[in-house]
Amino acid sequence: MSGHQEVNKQHCTDKLRAEYAHVGLYDVKTRQAWIAKKKWGVVPLRVSHAKLLIGGTQDTSTVTKDQYLCYWFNTPNTGEGLVHGYPIEWDEGHLMVRIDPNWNYLTGRFIPNTDTAKIEKNIDQQHVWGRHIYKSYLELKPKYPLSWHVIGPRAADSMFYIERTEP
Repeated sequence: MSGHQEVNKQHCTDKLRAEYAHVGLYDVKTRQAWIAKKKWGVVPLRVSHAKLLIGGTQDTSTVTKDQYLCYWFNTPNTGEGLVHGYPIEWDEGHLMVRIDPNWNYLTGRFIPNTDTAKIEKNIDQQHVWGRHIYKSYLELKPKYPLSWHVIGPRAADSMFYIERTEP
């Protein structure tokens, strides 16, 4: 089954937007980004990633989420605090891509910690996808500075301010 059939179009769209904060999913097989729709009374940044998929809800996940790279898109002043102890300039825009060093999104398989070469290759692939998502948002020409970051399960797995672009 291809990813676009698993996406819940009541809650998400494939039309990227840079004027509101939201969560998103990146289908690694089709290279398609999906974002939470802006609906009356719902903050798209607070929607769970799983809710964007058929079978997922705000409180429960679905196995199909394992083929999607999850991310958060923050417009200026829509975030606060530290991320894994790292200070973020919340008066700017931020794309935060969640990576998982041990999960291969293409094969749907776990990579054991002992296979460091595969883990490094996997991290590199996830960075390539993150850069693709970032460039897709830059094509929207946001009117604010935009940076992108990868957020891993631990601070050591994360990289902050990989790239920053001024309008």
